[in-house]
Amino acid sequence: MENENTPLKKAKKKKKHDLDKYDGRGVQTLFRTLSRNHYNLLKMVDNKARIVLTVNSIITSLLFGVLFMVKNTQEIKIEMNIRILVVCSMLSMIFALLSMLPHRYFGNAFKNSGYKGVLYAENFASLSLDEFKSEFKRIMKKGQNIYDEMIDDLYFLGKIIAMKQRLLLISASIFVIGLLGAIIYSLVFGLVSIS
Repeated sequence: MENENTPLKKAKKKKKHDLDKYDGRGVQTLFRTLSRNHYNLLKMVDNKARIVLTVNSIITSLLFGVLFMVKNTQEIKIEMNIRILVVCSMLSMIFALLSMLPHRYFGNAFKNSGYKGVLYAENFASLSLDEFKSEFKRIMKKGQNIYDEMIDDLYFLGKIIAMKQRLLLISASIFVIGLLGAIIYSLVFGLVSIS
């Protein structure tokens, strides 16, 4: 039977104790990584919304441009497939624009949550400089307060990112449905009528 005081047992206990111990640098790395990831997600959502907006505006402009290029004396019939595509493109652009709104406009969605964190712009924008300073001093009094504020801020920023991603998903879905609808209509009813 091994003695509990053997060097191997002591090393295992010390290693377990070191793993259980609070690691300040690890926590800081965690917050830094999460903040960077949230920032990158926000950028990605905005970039994707910009792409959806660009594609839809090009399609809509081309379709409307064709209408205005035809001479006034000629009568042009707008096919149902073009109507489907234009309407879906415009709806898609609306949702893409909503997903690009700065997150302070989504702040009202979280007012009822009780979140009053000073790190969130919507919450401290109405404070005076003195009130803002006193809130920050309150946070800095105790190390755990800083982490609690950062946790709250990350949580609500994640909620905003999720909301923006849902709006972008709706936007892209509407565009795909419109595109598929126009293609299916064209295939079923034919694009060109032969005289």
